Parts: sequence; structure tokens; C-alpha cells
Amino acid sequence: MNVRTLPAPTAGMLRAQRPTGIIMAFVVLFIALLAQTIPTVGITIADSLTGASPAGAASKPALAETHERVRLSVLLLSFALTIGVLWLWLRAKEQRPFASLGFEPRRGALRVALRGAGIGLAMLIVCLLIPLALGEVQLSWAAPSGAGATFIFLMLAAFLVQGSAEEILLRGFLTQAVARRWGLVAAVIIQAVVFAAIHGANAGVGVLPVVNLLLFATFASFLSLADGSLWGICAMHGVWNWAQGNLFGVAVSGNAAADSLFTITSSGSTNELISGGSFGLEGSLVTTAVYLIGVAIAWRVWRARRGHDETTPV
Repeated sequence: MNVRTLPAPTAGMLRAQRPTGIIMAFVVLFIALLAQTIPTVGITIADSLTGASPAGAASKPALAETHERVRLSVLLLSFALTIGVLWLWLRAKEQRPFASLGFEPRRGALRVALRGAGIGLAMLIVCLLIPLALGEVQLSWAAPSGAGATFIFLMLAAFLVQGSAEEILLRGFLTQAVARRWGLVAAVIIQAVVFAAIHGANAGVGVLPVVNLLLFATFASFLSLADGSLWGICAMHGVWNWAQGNLFGVAVSGNAAADSLFTITSSGSTNELISGGSFGLEGSLVTTAVYLIGVAIAWRVWRARRGHDETTPV
């Protein structure tokens, strides 16, 4: 594929007056991700100085719960800093609008986002229903407190920030930088490897979780291509993570949620290939199958859309 005919949203880098090369794109990516860690590191340092860690608050459950909610909120909302770093880079160096990453104004953007949110929720429910039907896990009502219930729904906004930031960095900026020089196929492969590497140090990671991370990144690429924007995949990613952690109480890529509407417990000798083990549903063969189906559907929709665009008179 000629890089000058890259499909939306991959072609956004072509609007840059001073485009970013591939190596520099990785440098920018690293700096943006590093900026995200600053608030969390600050909380850790403050805890060590004041003795306000969760362990130190073990004798005060209410205080420990509040501490964990604050920590998780800061962890997710700090991803806004990665978006800020990238915005500054696009403005100062590339001199192109932030919308060129995949947020060009268009009719139906809200519909695309809501559809993406629905896709994320539907995929997650399928990944959960099969282990439930096989008796590998049990689902129960968590009976969250008033403060806990409020936090659960506030976390939806936080996960939308976190999920959108990862999509903007990888399916937006990095994909565009690589596609401009090496083409679309290389861009899809490289962003998937980077996405898996970023999550590779999470608790409970193994071969199957890494495979699923690669598949999710591939699905995310083709969904963004099928939509011609990042609106849908940003919503899908945020809702997928929120539904795992705060709706069903499943670990999100190995990270446990503080509050949830439901809880998932293993049923005796659970088969981790079905339940996902400590990594959560993203470490399950069921999720592998769901991702593969998602990749196939998104790829077919994109191919059909591309063929339509190429045959439609301008």
C-alpha cells in the first residue's frame, strides 16, 4: 500500500508540517508514558513519609478503602498527562491538529463511540458467560456501599481516560508514524508488540495473556480502520476495562479493582485456561476466541469499507 493512500485514521501524520520519524516516535511514547507515572510515584513517596500506606491503614478498613480508591483514581486519571505530552508535541514539533490522530469532526461520532462502548461490553459479557456456564467461576452481588457505588461509576470516566490514552498513543500516534515510513502492515504489527510489551510486567502475565494482548491490539487497529477514527475503539477500550474491574470484579490485566458491583470467585479446581487465573479474563482461551472473531469481523468490515470508498465517485 502506498503510504500516500493510507486509510483513515492512519494517514494523520501526513498532515504534519514536520513529521516525526519512527525512532523519535518511540522517544515521545516513552516520555509520555513516563509522565503518567509521576502522580503515582508522588503518592508512593508521600505514603512512605507519612506512613499512610494501605498496610499501615490495615487496622482502619475505611481509611484503607479510601486510600485504595484515591490511588486507583490517580493511576488512571494520570493517563491524561500522556495525552497532554502528545498534544504539546503535535503542536510544537509537528504543527498539526490533535484531531488528526483520529478525532476529525464528523457526523455520527457519538454514535460510533456508543457503538464501540456496546462492543466492549458485549465482548466482555461473552468472555464471562462461558466460564460461568462451564462452572469454572461463580458470580455474586458485591453489595457495594454508597461510597463504593459512587466510586464504581466515577471509575467509568477514569477508565475512559486510561483506555483513550493508550489508543491515542498506539493506534493513533505510533501507528501513524510507522505507517508513514513502512506502511500499514508494519504499523499494525509494531503497535501490537509495543502494546503487549507495555503490559508485559503486570501481575499474572504469561504466554496466553501476551497472545491475547497482541490479539487485542490487532483488533483495536482493525476496529479503528473500520470506523475510520479512534472514537469507537477509545470507548470500547475504556468500557472493556471498566466492565472487568468495576462491573464484574475481575482483575484488569492482572490489576484488581477496589470496588465492583459483582464479584467473581473460582469454583474449586478452576481451569485457568478458561477462567484466566490471576491475570483476569484477558488470560483466558475464551477471550482468545472472542478476540480472533473480533479481528476477523473488524478486518472484513474495514475491507468492505475500503472497497466502497475506492469505488464511490468523489
